Amino acid sequence: MRDLTGPAQTRSIRDLLQSLFALEALQPSSPLWLLSAWITDAPMLDNGARQYSAIDSEWGAGPVLLSTVLRTMLERGGRVIVITRPDSINTSFVESMRKLQRQHGEQLGLILEEDFHDKGLVGDDYELAGSMNFTRKGIETNEEHLIFRTDPRIIAERHLVLNGRWKSKLDAAARS
Repeated sequence: MRDLTGPAQTRSIRDLLQSLFALEALQPSSPLWLLSAWITDAPMLDNGARQYSAIDSEWGAGPVLLSTVLRTMLERGGRVIVITRPDSINTSFVESMRKLQRQHGEQLGLILEEDFHDKGLVGDDYELAGSMNFTRKGIETNEEHLIFRTDPRIIAERHLVLNGRWKSKLDAAARS
């Protein structure tokens, strides 16, 4: 377990996110839960020196956006579930997700929930949870607190809770 606080540890938060998303692009979780009340297409990887180009040759030199990393994961057979609010701040990112949904079908679950406020990233063997939204400001500027966990029991319990809470909405969205 590791605690991180921004903006004092912005570099550590960015490094952790970069590591998690690079690993997810290489070997996607099934599913990867991306929870964020507010979300934008923020840069997740710094590919300025093209150090991540071996993961996906389509990633150019420079920042790799969240939607681009998610696209790579979906192309590699991953399953991603994004839960956010139907808020104007999220509109552009939600539209990017809908475009990916048209290409990848049920591999990408998208739920818009009016009062949603949870935040985190839950993969097969880790959870990053706390107060941070997946926006540039959330990652780099705001006073945020994050907890990174890898305890298998905690991760299994979190998956059970998420599936129990959201499975019916995912099933309904898949039928429509």
